[in-house]
Amino acid sequence: MAAADRRRASLMTKKPVRPARGRPPQPPAMVRERRHQILTAAIDVFGSHGFHGATMQAIATKAGMSVGLIYQYFEDKDELLFEVINDILDAYLREIPKGQDNGDGPLERFRAGIHAFCKVVDDHRAATLLGYRESRSLSRARLKAVMDKEMRATELIMQSIVDCQRARLLQDIDAEQLTYHLVIYVHSWVLNTWRFEAPVSREDYVEKGLALLLGDRLPPRRS
Repeated sequence: MAAADRRRASLMTKKPVRPARGRPPQPPAMVRERRHQILTAAIDVFGSHGFHGATMQAIATKAGMSVGLIYQYFEDKDELLFEVINDILDAYLREIPKGQDNGDGPLERFRAGIHAFCKVVDDHRAATLLGYRESRSLSRARLKAVMDKEMRATELIMQSIVDCQRARLLQDIDAEQLTYHLVIYVHSWVLNTWRFEAPVSREDYVEKGLALLLGDRLPPRRS
């Protein structure tokens, strides 16, 4: 494995908590709770002040803990931003296949995967917006790691399109182009839905997007 690949692999591995000197290691449940508390505060502070305007002190104040305690879990702001984005990507890789497994046949697996994708975006609205605004602030190595993992997630969608084509469905579609448009459309659920005059449900939003992109190639969704 090349040095760059080893570096990216190490970035994707959750680092153990650095316990304060003389203290025993913390239980895993407490570690998860603390990390979640810190990352939630970081999302809020980054969202309000931007990555470069945010300080570790502001994040600590929002989280209700000391700066020193945060440094037991994260080494710096860059790692905080990276973990916020990484959590969304992990959710994509976890939830898209689970959604696809609920589909009966290639077309329904494809459709279910897109619904699962949009639900992750909906469940992580603030973090999704933050990723769009601030991902370029990451270090080069961490940005590359994020881009690699995002490609793995989009490949899940593209593979479901290819599976449809192998079943002689969606054969006149460019799988790569369709994947690109679907990713942009799903992300727009949190970026642009404020523009709609009337409220629209997430499920209807996905179905309308699929209809726009595929027309009658995709049959109506089963109730």
